[in-house]
Amino acid sequence: MAESGNKSGYIAAGLVALLALLVIGLWTCTVKVAADKIGVRRVNTGKGVEERDYGPGYVLQIPGLHVVTLWDPTWTNLKETLQVRGSDQYTTTVDMSVVFRIEPQKCHEVAKNFPNEDRVEQRVRNSMNKFANEILAQMSTEDFFDTKVREGKAVEAQKAMDDTLRPIGIEVRYVLLRNILYDPKFEAQLLRKQLAGQQKSLEMAKGQLAGAQTQTELIRRNAEAEVKQIDESKRQSTENLNADTERKIAQLTQDAKQKAATVLSKAESSKRQKIARSDLIKATATAAGTAAMSRVYSKPGANYYFARQAVEGMRLGEIEVNSSTFNPLDSEKLLKALGLDMTVKTPATPSGQNPPKP
Repeated sequence: MAESGNKSGYIAAGLVALLALLVIGLWTCTVKVAADKIGVRRVNTGKGVEERDYGPGYVLQIPGLHVVTLWDPTWTNLKETLQVRGSDQYTTTVDMSVVFRIEPQKCHEVAKNFPNEDRVEQRVRNSMNKFANEILAQMSTEDFFDTKVREGKAVEAQKAMDDTLRPIGIEVRYVLLRNILYDPKFEAQLLRKQLAGQQKSLEMAKGQLAGAQTQTELIRRNAEAEVKQIDESKRQSTENLNADTERKIAQLTQDAKQKAATVLSKAESSKRQKIARSDLIKATATAAGTAAMSRVYSKPGANYYFARQAVEGMRLGEIEVNSSTFNPLDSEKLLKALGLDMTVKTPATPSGQNPPKP
């Protein structure tokens, strides 16, 4: 039992020792590559830098056999203040920034030419100074005022640097020019030039103002003339419209009067015709009645009838008649005694006409 216990103890101690050796080996024989880094391993047996970039994780590094270096693959902004002597021999101070990085999957290429990142930055800085003196020096001091010219030269410098550094694994994306300070002598000259330009611009502005005022006055007068012309045209149009309206009203009134006179004339003519026709009918009826009465008067015994009617229509007081001289029943003599002559006179018959028949 004791021997088995000692044996288990030896095994446990061996496992602990092995684990400790493993931890020490991992600690001393590996390099951790962070998420924002790229690892490059160099083999000291003569093979040199391995053609591989190691991403985030652990890279084996056996002491004396391997050397692992870490590189930053992100964009770096390298800034330097430069004094550029322009084509007009004035010195311009400018802050020049270069944005660059190690190309993806090219860290091992960079490691062949540079031992560390500081040497990479130094190489980029040397390239910046070289092309600043070659390209930016082509500009005059006034060109730095012109944004289009300045940015064009910055792009030209960026392209030249990128063409030079990309074969060794360095990519240059931007070249930026900022905080431009001009030569004091040029500043004074520029100030005088600006004042002269401003004075000239002021005189030109005054001339333009005078011209604009003249043009405004002409426009105002033309507008007033056009308004008067429009008002006169409207007035004439209104008068013509009123005259035409009055003429139409007079014509309509005259036509209405003529139509009324025509209607009235026709009505008067119709009235006269109807009155004449009525008079004719009345005269005809009167003649017919007279003729009928004549025929009645010519009938035997008519005088007695009319005498009776006359007597019946009379209102007489007391009448005394001498019956010794005539017969009171003889109506004809009685009427004569009363002063009434009942003899019927036949009306004269016009020539060419036959007397009325009884």
